Amino acid sequence: MKKSIIFLAFFGIAIVFAQKFTTLAEYKASIKSNKSEAKKAIKPYLYDGYKTTYFNYKTFKQTKEVEIYLFNNTEYKLAFNTKSCSKGIKINIYNTEKSASNRILLKTIENSSENLVVSTKELNEVLEVKKSKATRLKRVFVSYEIPSNSSANNTKPLIEDRAAIVLVMGYKN
Repeated sequence: MKKSIIFLAFFGIAIVFAQKFTTLAEYKASIKSNKSEAKKAIKPYLYDGYKTTYFNYKTFKQTKEVEIYLFNNTEYKLAFNTKSCSKGIKINIYNTEKSASNRILLKTIENSSENLVVSTKELNEVLEVKKSKATRLKRVFVSYEIPSNSSANNTKPLIEDRAAIVLVMGYKN
């Protein structure tokens, strides 16, 4: 009797861990799939790199920022894939970092389930309109506004509270 109880307890724990592992594996596979979709969205531009921003939804609003370098006056395309986000993410693109007093908002993108593509050509055009004597962008700062989730667990997030934004960059040859 004692052996069967221990066996059942061990079996139950094994099932719980296997289910968590499967869910985590599915999550990682979806991120990989999102990256592939975003790579397709930048065609015919050549793939340059990617940045995946992982986060957990919290009971409060969050902001994450990514810096992207733009080299040699080359035109780039930025593809954002937000399919791994269960809540709407707002993407803001700026010319300088958060702390700069002369920061200019170049573009705002509201979340959608599609790949969102932005070209640096259009960002440079907006900069020229908003700032006289503007030079070509050498860097852009992408700010992700992550909404709060009232049911989130701030100290021990569940797999359902995890999310990621995949940013793929490509340049014109």
